[in-house]
Amino acid sequence: MSLDDAGSLSMPSAAGKRAWLKRVALWASVLSLAATLIPVAARLLSWETGPLVYFVSTMPWVTVACLVPLILAIVARSRVFVAASLLPLVACVAWMAPLFVADGSASASASASASASASAVELRVATANLTFGKADADALVAMVSDRSVDVLAVQELTPAEVDALRAAGLDEAMPFSELRPRRGYQGTGVWSRLPFESADSVPGLGSEAVRIAVKVRMELVTIYAVHPMAPGVFDHSSWAADMATLTCMLDAETGPVLVAGDFNTTRDHRSFRGLEALGFEDAVDEAGAGFLPTFPNEGLPMPVVAIDHIIARDVPLVAIEVATVAIPGADHRALVATYAGN
Repeated sequence: MSLDDAGSLSMPSAAGKRAWLKRVALWASVLSLAATLIPVAARLLSWETGPLVYFVSTMPWVTVACLVPLILAIVARSRVFVAASLLPLVACVAWMAPLFVADGSASASASASASASASAVELRVATANLTFGKADADALVAMVSDRSVDVLAVQELTPAEVDALRAAGLDEAMPFSELRPRRGYQGTGVWSRLPFESADSVPGLGSEAVRIAVKVRMELVTIYAVHPMAPGVFDHSSWAADMATLTCMLDAETGPVLVAGDFNTTRDHRSFRGLEALGFEDAVDEAGAGFLPTFPNEGLPMPVVAIDHIIARDVPLVAIEVATVAIPGADHRALVATYAGN
């Protein structure tokens, strides 16, 4: 409202309201654009110091957030800020697009398997973080049975959880195992329906890695269960050391290799992109399964970040389907990847 020449109050005109709305929308666009540019720049330039490491892990959500300054700039009718808002949005979409588009070979295999019998599926691999051994053993065994899992990698495996899983019938469903249970978060293990050609553990990570070898299509495939340390809010030294060790470990492997576990790393982090540079492909990307967050599985309407992965290199199969499964008592969702013949 304002005072007219006679000194009485008058309501602002419609044009004045529109101008005010444009100014508010413009400033809101500027502020929201500045907020989204922080994680986008961190991802683009691999800035992962301090809390930025957590911002990078939220890039799928940042992609959605990038729509806010664009919409506000359109409301403000500012061509400059519309163009400026498009830049981070285009970058984020380019980074996220592989999640939703299956590789050519995977797409062809998926189409073929849709018209073929279930025998076209040759390997199902699952990974589950058991959250200090608190995951519901019956639910995990039910997942293995219902989804016909061939190889199960587990993290945070405790001695008590081993007993619970055996009591729930996991050894009957998957008679071969290589286990390194520990109290707390450092235990790791693998159960399998397929007989082992070899099995051992690999020291060097905060949680000891387990390595097995099985025959798939008459080829020997090495399978790792891994659980690198998580980054701290300010101190990333343990996380960086574990990811560097894991990269060297996998770089030294020859032949078909598959790795499953809680990587404590998203596909946008520099270290995970380093694994992809070695030739490893995330099953989610290969199958075009979309954004499948796995953590945290409790306390929020849905998980926020995708830090559990199944990756493979030179395996004579392609991922055609990937799904997450909620296990009561676990703060991660289990991840199940279905592979078919290439």
